Amino acid sequence: MRRTALIASILALIIACDKQTRAPDDAEREAFTDLTDSSTVLFQVFGPREAPKLAPIAVVRGGSFEPLSLSETGWRIVDSSLFAMGRQYAMYRNGLAAGTLEIVRGMWPADSAPLYSVPGCRRIVPHALGLLRPTVSLEETVELLASSRPLAQRVDNRAVPAGADAQGRSLASAVASAANIGPEDLNGLDYHARWIRTGVGAAGRTLLASYIDPNAGDLGPGAGSTAMVLVLAEDSAGTLVASYSHAVVGEARTVEFQRLQNFADVDGDSIAELFVESWRYAAIPSLVILKRDGARWVERFRVGLDWCVDGR
Repeated sequence: MRRTALIASILALIIACDKQTRAPDDAEREAFTDLTDSSTVLFQVFGPREAPKLAPIAVVRGGSFEPLSLSETGWRIVDSSLFAMGRQYAMYRNGLAAGTLEIVRGMWPADSAPLYSVPGCRRIVPHALGLLRPTVSLEETVELLASSRPLAQRVDNRAVPAGADAQGRSLASAVASAANIGPEDLNGLDYHARWIRTGVGAAGRTLLASYIDPNAGDLGPGAGSTAMVLVLAEDSAGTLVASYSHAVVGEARTVEFQRLQNFADVDGDSIAELFVESWRYAAIPSLVILKRDGARWVERFRVGLDWCVDGR
């Protein structure tokens, strides 16, 4: 379908959805007609493996990430089009294609109630229920990325070096010390380190190391003090050089926690974008997209996962 045909069908749907059969206003036209059949829409796939949900998070255009800002009618058109029963999307996990997801139920089926609701919210981001057809092993709860257009992923079969645990611990401790986080602050925190295939540098990989409170956020009492360290680094002339760090210490209710959720090459430059979940105690979490900029990872996009667009 070409752009002019898609716009015509969108306008027809807007008119059909309007109980007063009025023509769409300028705001509605501007809000939605920029989404064409060539747009790349990214989705978060999450929840139980047997009944996952799909939610739109961003549009990719020219290597940049843009929020979806639509009228109430526009969101319903997204539901009727992108979440049409039987539509399939490619899925990705940790830099690899992970199979497909088929839409089995949209947000606002004509013959049943909405899929979900947010108390006190008039306009919500639509979700869909999907059926997974994975090509990789999945856990009981999934965290995947999906795209309306296929994303070519760089396949790197080179073995990663041993010693990620020790190297990561040394690196994270140095970053923590620079942020005035002492060894006593790290005691009792969960530690994790691994190499991820990001496509950065000649080796094509990045070391991830983190310390995080096992009772972070709403899982814990939100009392006392805690610390958080997340660091990314690449090898430069035989030395690990930090390219991103998030190191904080303070009251458990105020610390911003971060964890790497997924990564994939979204813009086709052979370097992965990193999808990081960010949250605080008793607050709405966000999804942060980190993109490589020179020798650093920088935040390029952030979207709240409250799914309510009122007031945005």
